[in-house]
Formats: sequence, structure tokens, C-alpha cells
Amino acid sequence: MKNKQLCLLSIISSGLLVQADMTAAPLVSIGDNTDIFFNGSSSLRWASNIFRDEDSEVDDLTWTLSPGFEINVGRGASNADFSVITRYDVVRYQDNDELDVELFHIKALGSYKTSRLDVSGSVAYDENKSSSGESNITDDLIEFDTVKADLNAEYRVSPKFSFGSGFRYSETEYQTYTYYFADRESLTVPVDVFYELTSKVDLSLGYSYTNTDVDATLLSPNGDYTRESSFYNIGARGLLLPKVTGSFKVGYRTQDNDRPNSDDSGMLGLDANFSWSATPKLTMRLDLSRDFGVAGEGQSTENTSVDVSAAYSINSYFAASANLGYTVRDYTNTGRDDDQYNAGLRFSYSPNQYWSFSSGYTYSENSSNEVGRSYDNHTVDLTATLRY
Repeated sequence: MKNKQLCLLSIISSGLLVQADMTAAPLVSIGDNTDIFFNGSSSLRWASNIFRDEDSEVDDLTWTLSPGFEINVGRGASNADFSVITRYDVVRYQDNDELDVELFHIKALGSYKTSRLDVSGSVAYDENKSSSGESNITDDLIEFDTVKADLNAEYRVSPKFSFGSGFRYSETEYQTYTYYFADRESLTVPVDVFYELTSKVDLSLGYSYTNTDVDATLLSPNGDYTRESSFYNIGARGLLLPKVTGSFKVGYRTQDNDRPNSDDSGMLGLDANFSWSATPKLTMRLDLSRDFGVAGEGQSTENTSVDVSAAYSINSYFAASANLGYTVRDYTNTGRDDDQYNAGLRFSYSPNQYWSFSSGYTYSENSSNEVGRSYDNHTVDLTATLRY
């Protein structure tokens, strides 16, 4: 019976969106510079292991309705843009209805440009309910809130030199199982000097400082702790090779913290992303990272990740994409090692500027040397999105 209700709700929501599609975009315009859009989506998703459990897999069908709005300020303005995007997810499970939830999301982002100064930034708040992928709860999902903010500024001192700085801030606060998962707060401040080697390539010399505060849990005998890390790096950005654009920073990372029985450490650091325009229709992207992290239960980790993705435009209506990722997570001072794999395929159809339909498959796996931490999960989804 509930399966029929889910299908009925999905059909009703799609019908409402079809009627809304008759309205011209944007939904509302205020003056010469402000537009308000409706952003909505409806999706059905099946997952083979919703709790990401190693021994007892539970599958379920989830229906999500996500109405939202987007406010854009800056149309017609020469050097400033500002947007606010909101979304409210109504999530319903077919069999495990005790997991039903409503989640709020909001993000503000803006930019300002002059002949010498470029500034961009964003701030976002998200409510979440999921398994973390690395630390899960038996027969339940974890509720937590996240706050993220960033600011990037670059000033051109001369035709050859420019200076960049800003900050990245993130905060995670758990709403359930607070005795088990550790709240954390992190602030990163990068400083970079760029030199224009050619009209298409800049070289960089940089340093970034990160301060991370991790709260204690009832299961953590060592209490709160603070970790400080530094990244000394050199790099480049721009058109690095024919048809290859991107940026990279490579160098040495160090960390020290005041947690008992935890040693200071250092390692090779890397942040890189490359985009290859193989053909007018095919674009491929490579992302590489090696950095320190904090796991769900508050442990320090060393993370190395490789992600490859491709996007292919079949024609003006149809597109396809694929992704493949691998992450090695080494839990320092505990002996735990995790290998995470993910792969996915997606096809999309956009009949006009308002509508987009897509369907995709995702496979994820975690292989751990600690008992109870391994899992694999298959998901299939069908999504309709409307913006007007």
C-alpha cells in the first residue's frame, strides 16, 4: 500500500511541475537586477544497503520531493553578483518509515570584480541524515548539521604578479549519537603569490595554515583536542597542456596536535584538478588530493584520493557522464586502514531550458581491516528537475 502511495505522490508532484513549466522564466523579476527562480526536483532512489552494514544489508526505496528557490542579484550589473539558494527535502522511505525526515538547506554565494581585484565567497548550512560511510550505526542513520564558508580574494599587483588569500571554514555538529561522534570545527587560511609565466600559465608559491578543534565524546577517553597543520607548496594554473586546463599545488604537509598518545607527522601534500577537452563533445576531469582529515569518531587520518570523471554531450538534448573514485584513509595511531571505492553512470535528458530528467547508477564500497567497518552499496535513481 505504501508503495502505491509513493508512486501516487511522485505522479502528483510531477503533474504540478508540468503545470508550472507553462510559466515563463524567471518566476519573479524585481527591478533591473534581481530575479527569483523556483528550483524543484522529485526523485525515486533504490539502495541495496541503506545502513551500510557489513553483515546485515537492508534495501529500501526512497522518494524525495525538494522544492526550493533561488534569488539572483546582479543581472545587468558590471562587477557584482549575489545569489541565495534554498531547498527543503521531504524524504520518505517505503519500508523503513521511521527514517522519514525533512531537511533544510541554504547557500549564499557572491562575487565582485574590478580591473585588479577578484573576490568570491560562499556560506552554506545543511541538515543531513545519512550513514557517514566510515562510521555507521546499526539499523539507523546519523543526523548532523554542517556549516561551510569560504572567501577567496586575489589582487593583481602588476601585470606579472598577483597576491591571493582568504579562508575556508567548516563545522560539523551531530544531533544524534553525540556520545559516539565528535563535533569538529576547522579553519584554513591560504596565502599565495602568483607569477605570470606566459599569457596562459601562472606559477604559484604558497602556504596554508589549518586549525581544527575536535570535541570529546563519551567514548573518547582523551577529551577535546586541537590540531594545527601547515602546507608549504608550489604549483601552477591555467592552460597547462594543449586542451588541458587546471591547477595543482604540491608540497609538504605537517601536523601537530595536543591529543595524548598522538605523534606529530609530515607527508607529501597535493591538491590538483585537471580538465581535458578531448573533443567538442567529450570532457574529462582528474582530481588528486593528499591531506590530513578527521574521522567521524574524532580520529586523525591521512587521506589520499583520486577521482576521474567524464561528461559526454550526445546532442543538444541528451548527455551522459561517468565517474570513478578511490580513497585511502589511514587512521593515525590506531592501525585502521580503509580503502573506499565508488563508480557511477548517469544519463540526462533536457528537453528545454526548464526541465531536466536523469537516471543513474552508483556503486560504493569500503574495505577496512577493522571488523564491522566494510560494506558495499548499490543505488539506482530516477530524478526530474525543474527551474523557472
